[in-house]
This record gives sequence, C-alpha cells and structure tokens, in this order.
Amino acid sequence: MINIWRLTKIQLLSSFGLNKALHTHDVKERRRLLLLSIAILISVVMVGVVSFGYSFMMALTFEQIGRMDLLLAIMMAVASVIGFFTTIYKASGVLFSFKDYDLVMSLPIKTSHVVASRVLQLYVLNLFFTLMVMLPAGVVYAIKVNPGVFYYLLYLTTLLFIPLIPIIAATIIGSLISWISSRFKGSQVISLILTFAVILAVMFGSFRMNGSVQVLSDMGTQLADMIFKLYPLTSIYVDAVCSYQMGSFLLFIVISVLAFMLFTIVLGTRFKAIYTGITTSHASSKYQMKPLEAASPFLALYRKELRRYISSSSYVLNTSIGMILLLAMSISLLFISSEKLGQLVEIPQLSTYLSKLAPLVVSLFVTLSCTTSSSISLEGKNIWILKSSPVPKQTILLSKIAVNLTVTIPILIVSYVLLMISLRTGWIESLLLLAIPMIYACYSAMMGVLVNLKFPNLEWTSEVTVIKQSASVIVAMLIGFISLVIPFALVLLLSNVNGNLILLGIGLIMIAVCSVILRYIRTNGEQLFQTL
Repeated sequence: MINIWRLTKIQLLSSFGLNKALHTHDVKERRRLLLLSIAILISVVMVGVVSFGYSFMMALTFEQIGRMDLLLAIMMAVASVIGFFTTIYKASGVLFSFKDYDLVMSLPIKTSHVVASRVLQLYVLNLFFTLMVMLPAGVVYAIKVNPGVFYYLLYLTTLLFIPLIPIIAATIIGSLISWISSRFKGSQVISLILTFAVILAVMFGSFRMNGSVQVLSDMGTQLADMIFKLYPLTSIYVDAVCSYQMGSFLLFIVISVLAFMLFTIVLGTRFKAIYTGITTSHASSKYQMKPLEAASPFLALYRKELRRYISSSSYVLNTSIGMILLLAMSISLLFISSEKLGQLVEIPQLSTYLSKLAPLVVSLFVTLSCTTSSSISLEGKNIWILKSSPVPKQTILLSKIAVNLTVTIPILIVSYVLLMISLRTGWIESLLLLAIPMIYACYSAMMGVLVNLKFPNLEWTSEVTVIKQSASVIVAMLIGFISLVIPFALVLLLSNVNGNLILLGIGLIMIAVCSVILRYIRTNGEQLFQTL
C-alpha cells in the first residue's frame, strides 16, 4: 500500500504543479501560484453556487409531490454521468499514455501497484466533480427534510464511493476504443469517431431523461423507476441515505469497493499486454518520394500545429466538445421551437430570453473550445526547437491562434445559419448572432495564448495533465466565464434598454480588448516566449 500511496502522491503533485509550488523560492513564481489559487477558489465557489441553485429549484418540485429522495437519486445519477463523461476520454491517457512509462515500470514495484496508483489518480480527479454536484444537493435535502444526525454520517461516507463504478465503466470503454482504433491505420480518427459516438449516445440518453423530468408532478413514481432501472446502484444509494437502511449502505460500499479492486487486479495482470496493444502503431503504405513543398513560416507552423492538434485524441475531445454541443443544440432547435422548449422547461419567456441572449449563449460554447490555453505547454521539452528557430516568435503564437480559429469558426458559421433559421432572427439580431461569437472566438484564442505564456507547464508526463488539469486551462476558462457572466447580467438587469444596443456595446468593448491583447502579443510575445 505504501508504494501505491507514494506513486499516487507524486502523480497528483506533478499534475497540479503543487510540487513546484511547495519548493520554489522564486518570488514571482510564488505570486503567480497565489493568484492561481485564488482563481481556482473562485471557480469552485461559482460552480458550487450554480450547483446549489440547480438542486434547490429541483427540490421545490420534488417537495410538492412528496418525493425529496428523487433529488439525491437524480444528482447521484448526474454525478455518475459527469464522472463517466469526463473519464472516458482521459482514462486511456492517464493509464497508458504517460511518457515516463519506461522509468516507472523499471522501478522495483509491482505492476498492479502502478496500475492502482493510476486508477486512484482518476478517482481523485472524479471525486472533485462528485463533491461539486453532491454536496450542494445534500445541503438542499437537509434544509428541506431536516433529517437526523445519522443522515449526515451515511451521506458523507457514501460520497467517497460514488465515483468508483463510473470510473470502471469509462475506463473499460475508453481503453476498448483506443485498442480498436489502434488496429487500423487511421487510429486517431477512428478513436475520435468512436468516442464522440459514445458521448453523443450518453447525451441523447440524458436528454430523454430530462424530458421526463418536466412532468414530475404527474409521474414521480415512474421517474424513480426509470432512474433505478437505468442505474440500479441509485436505488441502493437512496435506500441507504434516505431510509437509513444499513443493509443497503453496506451493499453499496461492498459492490463499489469489490468492483474497483477486481478491476484494478485484472487490469494489473494484463496491463503490459494492453499497453503494447494500444501503443503499437501500424506503418502506412509504401513511401513514395515526392517533390518537397515550400511554404511561408506562418503556413508551415500552422500546418505543424494543426497536425499536432489532430494527432492527440484527448486534445481534440477536450477542446472541441463545446463546438460539438453547439452544433447539436443548433440542429435540435430545427425540430423543436423555442416556444415549445420554454413550455417543457416551464420557462414561458424562454423564447424571448433566447432571442436576446443567443449571441452570448453561442459565445459560451466558443470559449469552452480554447485550444491555445494548453498549446504552448504541449510542446514540452521540445520547446527549445521553437525557441531556437529563426522565426519571429509572434509568428509561432499567431499560428497557434489560427488553429484555434480553425476549430471554432467553421462550426460557428454552420451553427449560425441553423440558429438564424430556427430562431427566425431579424437582420440586426442575425448580424449580432454572427459578430459577437466571432469576436469571442478571437478573444478566447488570444487570451489562451497569453495565459499559457504566463502559466506554462513544460514538465508533464501525460498530455491529460496539460489539457485538463493545468493552471493555464483553469485560468483561461475562468476568464472566459467571467467575460460572459457580466454581459449576461447586463442584458438581464437592463431589460428596459434595447438588448441589441447592449450587445453592440459589448461587441465594441470586446473588439477593443482583442486589439489590446493582440498588440501585447506582438510587442511582448518574443520576450515572454524566450523566458519559457
């Protein structure tokens, strides 16, 4: 056990940059890490507040039908889906795609211990999301039901075991996808297609479940039966926490722990074979000598950055999911009107709000698809090649921005056309619906580069660490979220003012911000890049 604990601790410290934070004596580095800690704390508080509000609104309906247990059942299922969703495309990277594989496997440690430490790393990461969903729900349940002291003991204990089964399912599916795709020449493309197919299937199932939630007052029992059938552990969990059944409490823990231990043991025995199968590459067809093509430095760097982007399924999945969701939403609105959608979610004025806020809603999906917040860090130890290349460093940075725009702009245009048709917007609204997200796409791409220059992580051993857990990604997401929360609040609070004028003002301000950032990159990009 001591080996598992040590390996897990080292991996977590390196993943979040805590090891450097604890031992650095650089004043600037300490100040930077302090600002990062404040940003993370603000993010956690904001997510917690949103989660609490969502649980509280659901509790109002469940209270009317006398089924408060459904709150914990649904939120437990939501936490499991989130854990499954976030693990399915990072499990293979954490388990099988770490650069120090040869070093770790050469240590006098059992393979099963290495596997256990990797799986525990996934567990710790997913436990955070579980707490963000379940703790606010537990507080709301306690406020509404006023349970006894025994509830808090059972509830807090079961929290630790909720992520285990979703991790197992997601890891198995993610590993199967990687193994199947590795059997073919276009392994990365096939891996992306299979992963997106699984994600969309989960999303479709979630949408069907959400449609049933809208008629809670008429089908409380049917909803409970549906949830319990979809995920039987939910029924055991509710019996343990809400009804204080010790048998269900012990059964829930035993099933979760035994399944987790069995999975770890089996994976440990076959780890090397699975690793070899997944990482084995196939040679392409016979090589043919072709004339060399010459291109401008910017175009050559752009192609190189685009190839790097496409070569990493984790990179593509984590940074393109926002645009995929935007496209899915745009297509769905063709078949269901905003008025009907408002009736389903019991918000009569949703159509009005959606017309006013559509440019900002689309911009939210755009800011979720920032590739530049980790693009510099992904250079890793090879950053010296770019630093020593006889190319202006601003050209390197602009090529990374161009790749980000390549990911967002085409899907944004397609979604714009679909939304313009489904929402039946006027010419001014249509112009804003295109212009505002375009501006935010440029803003997000440039801000991502700037943040990554300030918070680089070039000493990673797994791409997942940089793509999902690095400081620059967290800070960039927080800045993007804040840059949209303020406009959202202005449009809603200034309801008496023409919404188009507010959006126009926001657009002009964001253009000015983009100009300042671009100027800063052009004037200080060289110096910032050379200090990496």
